[in-house]
Amino acid sequence: MSCPNTYSSTPTREQLLDVTNRYLTAFANDKTHPLSMLTFFSTTSLVSIQHYPSNSPHPQASILRGANAVRSYFDLIATHWTRSPISHKTIIVDSYARNVVFEGSVTWKWKKSGRSWVEDFTCTLVFDEVLKIVNYVVRTDSASQTCLMRAKDVDDSSFAKTFHANTGSNRGTTISRLFVLAAN
Repeated sequence: MSCPNTYSSTPTREQLLDVTNRYLTAFANDKTHPLSMLTFFSTTSLVSIQHYPSNSPHPQASILRGANAVRSYFDLIATHWTRSPISHKTIIVDSYARNVVFEGSVTWKWKKSGRSWVEDFTCTLVFDEVLKIVNYVVRTDSASQTCLMRAKDVDDSSFAKTFHANTGSNRGTTISRLFVLAAN
């Protein structure tokens, strides 16, 4: 007799959407403990998690593997940011491959400063035979600085203040240096 949570046959579209929506509901709740997020991930397969900007020249370098990597990802999020519920639309549900791809948008807010930004992304969730996540990939489609894994808690107005404060004879040189610094 098989375990009731094991899908010996291909899961239905509705089953994949249900587990995806349960994950997104838990993720959207800032009160969800990071350890609770681990319940959505496989314990029988090696899991991987990846969160990278779409213009990354080496996206494979951002892949993290194992339960500790998943836990660290959610610990990092819980420590530094709050988030809005994810607005999303499903693009693909492939029952045979057991994956769901969706586009979404989330507003992140630094706990320390209160500064916020919007990250637009495409997310791919790949599930195992008991519909637990084995691959979690988030590709940031908005500007690379909006990627959560590249976030910096920097006051953007400081650049403008410095820019306007430099009015001396070497203004052009100073402004050029500021643009180089801002670009890095």
